[in-house]
Amino acid sequence: MIIPHNFKMNIYEYAAKGKENDFPVFDHCPSCGCLASGNLHRHGYYWRYGIEGEDHIRIPICRYKCLSCGITISILPDFLIPYFQYTLHMIIEGIRRLLNKEKRQDRQLQVQHANRFYEKFHWVHSFFVDEGYRAGLSGDMKKEALKYITRIVDMGVSTFFRRSWGHLSTYFMGKLFLPYLS
Repeated sequence: MIIPHNFKMNIYEYAAKGKENDFPVFDHCPSCGCLASGNLHRHGYYWRYGIEGEDHIRIPICRYKCLSCGITISILPDFLIPYFQYTLHMIIEGIRRLLNKEKRQDRQLQVQHANRFYEKFHWVHSFFVDEGYRAGLSGDMKKEALKYITRIVDMGVSTFFRRSWGHLSTYFMGKLFLPYLS
């Protein structure tokens, strides 16, 4: 299980603190609901990379294990998306630049991220409708994509990511997994 967490810092500050970051303390297991005391234990770390600009930054991801239900929980900083190395800010900024036709050297990566964004477009729209935004969709997909990218930036990229986590059983830029359809 992955849980996004707001460490209130960027990737550079998080990397500098490393294993000394203020990782969350749980009262209950997020999976089975049992009392954390005596059941939820720090289960080590795994290392992953986050890419911000030209920097490849190696950071620790804290893990917990519930002795009651056996689930392992990873605490993911909210500047990262599961299974993506580029930071959330880099992905959003890259999509915005592509939509605005700003020239960049990493155009192929921007196109890949924009394609995933287009795949998730109705999910993003649904999230904002659930948040109370009542604007309809026009037929111009690029215009709508720019509108939602702007809305995400205005909300705060990390805030959007945390608040949208689990909407329609998935997350921003994630693949929707429906086992009964596979």
